[in-house]
Amino acid sequence: MKKKIVIGIALLMLLPTSIIAFNGNNNGNNGNHIKSAGAPPTNLTIVVLIKKIRALSINEDNPTFYFRILINGSGSIFWKQEYSGKEILFEWPIATRKVDYFNGEIPIQIELWKKGKIIDKPCDISKRKGDYLAEKSITIFYNLTTGEWKGDDYLNDSNGYGHVSGFGDENYNEDDCEMWFDIVERYEESWMSEGGRMTYWDKVRYGLDPSKDYSNVDVDHDGIPSDWEDKYGYSPVKWENYSIDPDNDGLIDIEEWETSQWFSDPFAKDVFIEVDFMKAKHPWQADYTFPKQSQWLVENAFAKHNITLHIDDGWNGGGDYVPYDDALTGMDLRAIRWKYFMNEDANNWKRGVFHYAIICSQIYWNYRPAGGRMFYIDSFTVGEQYVRDWMWALRLQGSNYYKAMASVFMHELGHNLGIFNSNSPGCDNDNSRFPWQADYWKYANYKSCMNYRYVFKLVDYSDGSHGENDFNDWGHLDLTQFNENWWT
Repeated sequence: MKKKIVIGIALLMLLPTSIIAFNGNNNGNNGNHIKSAGAPPTNLTIVVLIKKIRALSINEDNPTFYFRILINGSGSIFWKQEYSGKEILFEWPIATRKVDYFNGEIPIQIELWKKGKIIDKPCDISKRKGDYLAEKSITIFYNLTTGEWKGDDYLNDSNGYGHVSGFGDENYNEDDCEMWFDIVERYEESWMSEGGRMTYWDKVRYGLDPSKDYSNVDVDHDGIPSDWEDKYGYSPVKWENYSIDPDNDGLIDIEEWETSQWFSDPFAKDVFIEVDFMKAKHPWQADYTFPKQSQWLVENAFAKHNITLHIDDGWNGGGDYVPYDDALTGMDLRAIRWKYFMNEDANNWKRGVFHYAIICSQIYWNYRPAGGRMFYIDSFTVGEQYVRDWMWALRLQGSNYYKAMASVFMHELGHNLGIFNSNSPGCDNDNSRFPWQADYWKYANYKSCMNYRYVFKLVDYSDGSHGENDFNDWGHLDLTQFNENWWT
C-alpha cells in the first residue's frame, strides 16, 4: 500500500479578542456570523510538502535525488537528505521558513537534482523551454492571505494544481521528472503538528473559528471535507453539487475527492486502473504480472498528453493473484472481474472510478491464441504467455519484453478509452500484421500500438500527424466511456 503522507501541525492557542475584519467580502458563509477570532498571527511558517516524485526520462534503475528550495529568497530545506528510486513518496515536510505576514505574495523556488558519479545535474520539472536551471526548476508565488499560488503552477492548470512535469516543454530527454506538492502555512511554532490547509484569514472569511482545524470536517454537509474544497476553489461553507466532471475524465468531483489520496485532480485528467495477476502453472515458473518497467512506459506515454495514469498493483486492492488457467474464455474473465474487482458487489464504489486489467497466461479469441482483449466496457486482459512465446521474433524487430508488455497493455486500454476500427480504420486490422499483406503498407503511417503492425513494439497512440492513412488516436480518446451502459 502507498504510505499516506502524515504532516504534523498544531495551531498556537490564540487569545480571544474582538471580531477580526478580513480584507475582502465574507463570501459563501450561508449567513453565519464571523466567529470571535484570536489575535491574527504576525508571522507565519511556510511549509513545502513534496508528496511524490517520479522519474520520466531518467534511464538509471535507481537514481538518487535531492532538493534545493528557496522560500522568499532563502534556502529552506528542513533536513538535507537524499532519496533513491524511480518513484518516491514522502512523509515529512521538505522545507520550512518563518516569514513576517503582510497582505501579499512571496516567491518559492523548487529545484530537483540528480546525483551523478562525477557531477550532479538539475532535473527538468518545468514546462518552460530552455537549457538553463531557471527553465528546469519551478517558481511559484504564494499568497499569504489566501494560501493559493500562481506562476509555474496554478489552480485549473491542465496538468494539475500542485503537479508539475518536465514533459510540459515537449522536450522529453532532459532528465525529466514529475512532482506532486502542496504549500501550507502554520503559525508560530506549530508546523510539526496537525492542522488544516485553510489559512487563518480563510477561516475568518468563511465565518469559522480560526483556532480550530477543519481539514477533515464537512462543514456544509455536501459530502466533501473542507480542505479539498478550499484547495480547489470551492466554498467549504456553501453546499455544492459534486456530481459534475469539470475535466471530462469520467470522474465526478466526489470521486476526485475519494481518489485524491492517490493524487487525482478535479481539473486535470486522471485514469485509474486496478491490475491483478495470475499464478504460474508450476511453482518454479514465473507468475504472470505487469512489471514496473512496463508500467512506467505506459504512464510516460500518457504524461506527455497531460493525462495521469494511476496503476494500482497493490495499493488499493490490486495485485491479487488468480489461479492458473491456460486459456481463459470471455465468461471466465467476467467471473474474475466480478470476484476480484467488484468483490461480488454490484454497487462497489470502484465501478466507474477504476478500469480493471488482468494479466493472465493466455486467452483464445476467434479460435486462436491472442495477446489480449477487451472483455467489458471497463476491463481488459493481457495474455503474457503469448508475449513470452513470441519474444524471439519481437526482439528481431527491435522490441524487448518490457516494451512488448507495455504496448499490448496500452492497446487493450485504448479500447477501454474509445479507440476502435470505426474511428481509426487502421486499428485491429488483421490484414496489417505481416509485410506480405497489403494493409501492412497501406497503414504504415498509422504509428500506433492500436495498429497490429506496431503492437508489441510501440508504446504510444498516434496523433494523426504522420500523413496519409494516419489517425488521431489521442484525439479520439473518450475517458468517460467506461461509465456508459451500452455494454451488456
